[in-house]
Amino acid sequence: MKSVGSVLSHFLDRIASDEEIALIFLSELWPQIVGKDLASKSRPLALRDKRLLLTVPSEIWAKELTQLREMLVHAVNKHWDLSLIEKIDFEVRT
Repeated sequence: MKSVGSVLSHFLDRIASDEEIALIFLSELWPQIVGKDLASKSRPLALRDKRLLLTVPSEIWAKELTQLREMLVHAVNKHWDLSLIEKIDFEVRT
């Protein structure tokens, strides 16, 4: 019989291998991953080749979050317990 941890780990690996599904999960879990304040100013838009694209409401927020880029990458990967993303880019959308 497989342990719950083993099943969950396998499940997360499968999700991470399909970027479209991983993006859906990231979008739903975004407030839990980065907190409600940052989630209110950013949303996952695309995930390709371990590169996450976030939408932000202004250039000011893009600059602010650029300074937090490494922390955001770490938060996402820690939440997934694997290396889901390596880089984050930002796109301003009002």
